[in-house]
Amino acid sequence: MKKKIFRKILWLLLVFLVTGICSVVKAGQYNVYTPTTYKQVDIIQSPKNANIQGEAIELLVDYSGSMDKWIKVAKETLVYILPKIPDTSAVALRVFGEGSSFTSFTYVDACRASRLAVYFKKNNDAKLIKALEEAQIGGATPIEFALKQTVTKDLKGVNILTSDNKPAPVQKKKIILVTDGGETCGGNPCAYIRSIIKTHKDLQIDVVQLGSDNTLRCLPTATGGTFYKVDGSRQKFETAFEDAFNVPRGTVSAGKSGVQNIPQNVNIKYESQPNNYTQQNSQTQTSTPQRGYKFINF
Repeated sequence: MKKKIFRKILWLLLVFLVTGICSVVKAGQYNVYTPTTYKQVDIIQSPKNANIQGEAIELLVDYSGSMDKWIKVAKETLVYILPKIPDTSAVALRVFGEGSSFTSFTYVDACRASRLAVYFKKNNDAKLIKALEEAQIGGATPIEFALKQTVTKDLKGVNILTSDNKPAPVQKKKIILVTDGGETCGGNPCAYIRSIIKTHKDLQIDVVQLGSDNTLRCLPTATGGTFYKVDGSRQKFETAFEDAFNVPRGTVSAGKSGVQNIPQNVNIKYESQPNNYTQQNSQTQTSTPQRGYKFINF
């Protein structure tokens, strides 16, 4: 009798040990913030400060299941866009909602699956494309959690400098959030951004929204960014990326066809809204829209 009980105890201990090891492996792979791996992940996601003489742009990409097609388009589009941004600007990449090959990957883990794949650096095009290819499609969409990591970890150590290496009077830090849905982990991205915007006036959030969801419109509204509403067209998605990265429209199509010179003056139609957001009026500009909230419905 005692031997049977002893065997059961040993078996339970073995199961517990294996489960714990799997949890640590998963957390390390997906940068999940569990108590066991927090310190290790914190080191990974808190690189040294970045001094940038242009604009700091962090691309924040949704890797939930329905984004597979659009991530492929993003990779193919960025090949032509990234070489056209100013040499003084730096781009970082954070992914969120990644999946797991482990069947025991829990809901809580999935809602903390966000990691900094590439930190800010100039001319890091190849590294960014490679990181987009290596990330794995998942299921959950923890937008608030990913935004918090971006603001409190990635952008915290970024310093925007002038050409003579002095603090720039205007700090340009932009997040380009790409998603086809809204928050699915119980977070409230709108409330979070509204709560920090007074102390983060250097922050601008552009949202490239695929599909019909409008809930994240609050992010560019609060930060003076642009909400790009894309209906499913590849060409419109490419145009939204061109605008968000502030390169001339037609850059991607010209790159595909081998054209070197892009016309600098292109007609951009967009809808701008007054502060009460009750009326819309159509405007046309001959350059990329300037800072200040805008809604572009392609």
